[in-house]
Amino acid sequence: MKRSRQVRAVMTADVATVEPGMSAEAAVAVLERREVSGAPVVGEDGRVLGFVTRGDLSRRRSGRCFGRRHKTGKVGEAMSTPPVTVGVDDDVVRAVRLMDAGRVRRLPVLGADGALAGIVSYGDLGRVFLRPDSEIRDEVRDEVLDRELCLDPASLDIAVRDGVVSLTGTVERDSMVPVIPVMLALVGRVDGVVAVQEHLRVGVDARIVLADEPAAGRVLG
Repeated sequence: MKRSRQVRAVMTADVATVEPGMSAEAAVAVLERREVSGAPVVGEDGRVLGFVTRGDLSRRRSGRCFGRRHKTGKVGEAMSTPPVTVGVDDDVVRAVRLMDAGRVRRLPVLGADGALAGIVSYGDLGRVFLRPDSEIRDEVRDEVLDRELCLDPASLDIAVRDGVVSLTGTVERDSMVPVIPVMLALVGRVDGVVAVQEHLRVGVDARIVLADEPAAGRVLG
């Protein structure tokens, strides 16, 4: 089973937006005020129609775009369309792949209703991937298993590679099985975790025990 970190966990919800009917000058003013280099172009219904950058708008303001003259300088004429977008529930790996494929550094994030919910940048995703694996493992062991779930960390083998956490072990009783989804969700929320892989099985070869009891103590569940 695999759980991936979702885009909603790293995106910025407060997004600078422009409208297709805005002039290039007005749109540039929005970008400068918000200190961003580009913004989603949003229609009246809140849906993303395209994406526009300062470079796109500057060409319109000067009356040129790729060497050709234009009579007007509206955002709708300067924007890139169709927009490359990602969903709030998509995993960060998909977001990175979309950026690479589209050669973009920012993606508008869409909610379940298709409307703009946020924006995610290459820098946002980079912070997820760049946390040291050893630091991630320590937090999973000490904060999630020990402190949050009161489980003995020694009951599971925790391995982390490139942000992917692998949990391996044997759960002795069926009553412990419902705790597994909770554990996976908590591990998935740890900063730096890209995905969670579990290799847990129900059996009698090993036990997950309460952290404050000896190994021979009561089995959780």
